[in-house]
Amino acid sequence: MLLALAALPAFAAPGPQVLSLQRVRAGEVLSLPADARLLRLVPGDDALRVVVGPGSGTAPEPRRIRFQLEGHDPGWMEPEPLGERLFRRIEPGSYQLRIAWAGADGDWRELPRVAVWVEPPWWQGQYALAMFGLLALVLAALLSRELRARHRRREAWRMTRARQQLAEQHSEAKSRFLATLGHEIRTPMTGVLGMAELLQGSALDARQRGQVEAIQRAGQHLLRLVNDALDLARIEAGRLELVVAPFRLRPLLDEVADLLRPLAEAKGLRFRLACAPSLPEALSGDATRLRQILFNLGHNAIKFCDAGEVSLQVAPGEPEGLVLSVHDSGPGLDAEQQARLFRRFEQGASGQGGSSGSGGSGLGLAICRELAVAMGGGISVQSSPGQGARFQVSLPLPAVPAPEPDVRPGTRGTAVRRLLLVEDNAVVAEVVAALLEQQGHRVRHVPHGLAALAELATASYDLAVLDLDLPGIDGLQLARLLRARGETLPLLALTARADPQAEPEARAAGMDGFLRKPVTGELLAVAIAALESARLSPRG
Repeated sequence: MLLALAALPAFAAPGPQVLSLQRVRAGEVLSLPADARLLRLVPGDDALRVVVGPGSGTAPEPRRIRFQLEGHDPGWMEPEPLGERLFRRIEPGSYQLRIAWAGADGDWRELPRVAVWVEPPWWQGQYALAMFGLLALVLAALLSRELRARHRRREAWRMTRARQQLAEQHSEAKSRFLATLGHEIRTPMTGVLGMAELLQGSALDARQRGQVEAIQRAGQHLLRLVNDALDLARIEAGRLELVVAPFRLRPLLDEVADLLRPLAEAKGLRFRLACAPSLPEALSGDATRLRQILFNLGHNAIKFCDAGEVSLQVAPGEPEGLVLSVHDSGPGLDAEQQARLFRRFEQGASGQGGSSGSGGSGLGLAICRELAVAMGGGISVQSSPGQGARFQVSLPLPAVPAPEPDVRPGTRGTAVRRLLLVEDNAVVAEVVAALLEQQGHRVRHVPHGLAALAELATASYDLAVLDLDLPGIDGLQLARLLRARGETLPLLALTARADPQAEPEARAAGMDGFLRKPVTGELLAVAIAALESARLSPRG
C-alpha cells in the first residue's frame, strides 16, 4: 500500500519545527516529508512517528513539547523523550495532528496543524459496505424465503400428521365398531343357528325341514358377512396376522372340495378337483387363510354359474409355491366388469349374472386379493363374455417336510360328562345346553361367576364352559380365581369376541380350550373330546 502526501509551501517560523515524519509498516520505517500538511495513511501502516526539535537560526529552544491527535488522543500528551511521539493503532478516519511547545517563559505556542486521513481497509470502504449491505439484503431475502418454506413444510407435515392421526382414529373407531357389532351379532346368531340345528334333529315334514334349512343358510350367510367385514377392518388397520406353520396340502384341498361339492351339486353343477402329481406334500403358510381364499373363490363361482362345471385346479409354482385356478362355465365378464372386480361392496361385481337374487356382500373377492397380497402373492382373472371365468392365485409358499398327521379326537362316543355352563344370555344358554344334552352330557347352567363359584364349591363337575363376557366377574377373572385356588377342572372358553387377542388372553387366564360363537354341536363335541384327550395324554 502507498502513503499519499499533499505538501504545502514551507514558511519560516520561530521556534521548533517538525524534523521528521515516519510511518511504520510491518516493522519497516519509511520517511515522509517533514513539511507535509496532509498525511494519508492506508491499510497496512501500523504506526506514525513524529519528531519535533529546535529550528534553525536564532529560534528559541523548546523546554516542553506536547502532542494531540484529535479524535485519537483523549487530550494533550507530553511524551518522553522530549519532542518524539509514536502513534499506534490509529483507527480509520479523519484526524488533526496538533503540536505545541513552551520556551523559557512557559507560554505555549502551537505549530501549524497537520491533517491526517487514515483510509479504511477495503472491507470497510463505501463500495464494500454497499456490497455487504446488498449481500445482507439478499441473504435476508433468502433466509426469509427459507423460513417461509420451512414454515410451509412444517405446517404441511402437521396437516399430514393430523390427517394421519384422524384417519387412524377413524380406522380405530371403525374397527371397534365392527368388533362390537360382530360381538353383538354372534350372540343372537348362536341362538338362531343353534335352534335351527336343534330343530333339524327333531321330527319335521319336508316343508318344515326346508324352512329350517333356509334359516340356517341365511344365518350362516349373515355370519360370513360379519367375518368378512371384520377381516377387512383388520387389513385396513394393519392388524391382519398370518399364522405361518407347516400344513399338509392335499387334506386341505380335499376339505375345501368337500365343502364346495354339495353347494355345486345342489345347483345341478359338476365340481372337479384336479391336482398336479408334482405338488409338494406340505407347505409353510397360513392354512386357514388359504382355505378361506379357495372357499371364497369356489363359492363365488358356484353362486354365479347356472349350468356346467366348476373346477379347482392346483399346480406347483415357479420356483416354489402354488398356482391355484378356479374355473367356471358361467356367463363370464367383460372388460368393464373385470376393472371393478375386486372393489369392495360391488355386489355381483364378477359380472357372472346368473342366479337372480344371489347377491352377496361384495367383500369376498376383495378379501381374497388382500389375503393373497399379504401372503406375498397375487390374484388375477381371465374371462370374456359367454366363456366363463378363471381366477388364478399365485402364492409363494415354500415346501417343507410334512408334519405329523393331525389325529382329531372323535366327536362321537365321548363319555358322558357332568358339565357346568356359565352363560348370562338365556337363549344362548338354552341352545348350548340342548346341544350338549343331545350328546348325552348332563348340564347345569348358572348365569354369572359368583353362582359358578358357589356351584363348584358344593358339587363336582368334569368340565366347565365359561362365557368370557359375564356380568360382574367375567370369564377371564373367574378362570384366574379357579386356578389360584388350585382348581384343576378343565375350562372351555366360549365367546362372541372376534378380536385376535381373545384366545391368547383366555389361554393366559387358565382356559384349556377356546370356542367362538356361534357354536354347533359338532364344534362342542370336538372341543370336549380335545380337552379329554389332552387330560389323558402324558405331560412332559
